Amino acid sequence: MNLRQLSYFRAVVEHQSLAAAADVLRVAQPNLSVAIKQLEAEWGVSLFERAGRGLVVTDTGRSLYERAAELLSGASALDQEMRAIGRGFTARLRVGYTHVSIEVIATMVAQLRDEGAAVSFSLQQGEPQLLETMVELRQLDFALTHMPVANPALGAEALAPMAMVLLCRQDDDRWPTQDEIALEMLADLPLILLRRRSGIGIYERIVEAFSTAGISCSVVADCTDLSAIYALVERNVGLGLVPVHGMHVPRAGFSTHPVALATTPGRFALIYPRGRRVLPAVQRAMDLCRTSLRAR
Repeated sequence: MNLRQLSYFRAVVEHQSLAAAADVLRVAQPNLSVAIKQLEAEWGVSLFERAGRGLVVTDTGRSLYERAAELLSGASALDQEMRAIGRGFTARLRVGYTHVSIEVIATMVAQLRDEGAAVSFSLQQGEPQLLETMVELRQLDFALTHMPVANPALGAEALAPMAMVLLCRQDDDRWPTQDEIALEMLADLPLILLRRRSGIGIYERIVEAFSTAGISCSVVADCTDLSAIYALVERNVGLGLVPVHGMHVPRAGFSTHPVALATTPGRFALIYPRGRRVLPAVQRAMDLCRTSLRAR
């Protein structure tokens, strides 16, 4: 077994055919077939079953795929780290973030670079649950996510509260430019909300705030991706009701307006592995994030 065989196998699983995987990898199709057969012969297992012109991965193949993806990711990270050291960097910071915290992460990276730190960065955007898993598995040094943090194996610090804004097209002139928007003004309007794939989060807090106020909340779509909310608002599907950091600047063609909620939509959270000695560069990066998000 070698990494090339595993990378070939992963591509075939993801593209469900030898021909498609060969096109993506830019290798001859027989090379992929030989690599798969070598793995099957080495372990005495069946990794694929034929289904028409395509391939269906077996249960054994699925198990191998999960382990191979993790191994290949680690190998890629190691390669990048060694190349960074070869270019004169002394550390490689692996940092996770959600859409809401991108401004904080970008500011931290810029500050470290301005300080002359000899570091490179690997930035991973993801949902809170994914980031928690990656930090626990030491695939990330730390992450900026949202409270609550469900994983008890992690260190977690509650930081500044998020602000709630109404995201609309810039040509939408229904909203005052200075005053906070009251929930009553949003009654029965089509809303698009940010939602976790699992667990309690911002979506549930918003719905609860409307319910407590006795106001109808008409959710036409929920998304795990802030970019999807922008796309839907641009096409007049509805209005976005999203949490942001104070440094957030809406994209060109959009505007945001503060929304009055009885309770905060949630707090930012800094998560990191417990009991792990961190590099000075990692500690400095975490401190810069804390400074941008001082607890209140």
